[in-house]
Amino acid sequence: MVTKKKEDEALQNTLLAALPEAEFKKIRPLLKEVDLELGEVLWEMDEKRRFVYFPTTAMICLLYDSDEGVSIEVGMTGRQGMVGVVTFIGDSRMAKRAVVQREGKAFRMKAADVEEEFANCPDFQDICMCYTQTLIAQISQNAICNRLHSVEQQLCRYLLVNHDNLQTKTFSMTHEQISNVFGVRRESVSLAAAGLKDRGLIEYSRGTLTILDRPGLLKAACECYEVVREQYDRILSKYI
Repeated sequence: MVTKKKEDEALQNTLLAALPEAEFKKIRPLLKEVDLELGEVLWEMDEKRRFVYFPTTAMICLLYDSDEGVSIEVGMTGRQGMVGVVTFIGDSRMAKRAVVQREGKAFRMKAADVEEEFANCPDFQDICMCYTQTLIAQISQNAICNRLHSVEQQLCRYLLVNHDNLQTKTFSMTHEQISNVFGVRRESVSLAAAGLKDRGLIEYSRGTLTILDRPGLLKAACECYEVVREQYDRILSKYI
């Protein structure tokens, strides 16, 4: 029998850990641990979703691809969330592409299983819907951020979100990867990163970036990070 213990790696995901023990035991056999590779595409735009993912050590980025061939981040999910919410809100397709931004592990459920448990497990349903509210808030705020704020401010937000989800101050990432997420030129990211480095907020070398001063990053970031963070904490406060 599955027991809800700290040793269960599925509990590294905040939403799964928030489930009451009885409901966690019920869905645990339906969760399959998978290894996600950097750059792996979980689904393309308008492709039917067959799975819902609960990341534990991986990060997954939701991207919108324009007709001009430019991709831009609209949302990002790690251990604090899930990917594939459209499967239980009435439409298994959405005009966004899901790409693995940080390699690692996740637990996935078949879409059909998610729909069944969504209907039969009240707390699972409530947690999923609460997270959906926070994801909508994140997507809306990111649209504002991409339009109004500088690349440096966006980079600060991006690093803070990675730190929250990966729980490490050191990441493997390149300026090119970040520029692909932001939909800007690599030179713009390099210039922003250089500014943060000169102020002692970060250090980077050969594809590795380290946060040296998180409070400093918070001050340098736009309000978007705090807005989304506060929404997440408020909406899910009764569970996390």
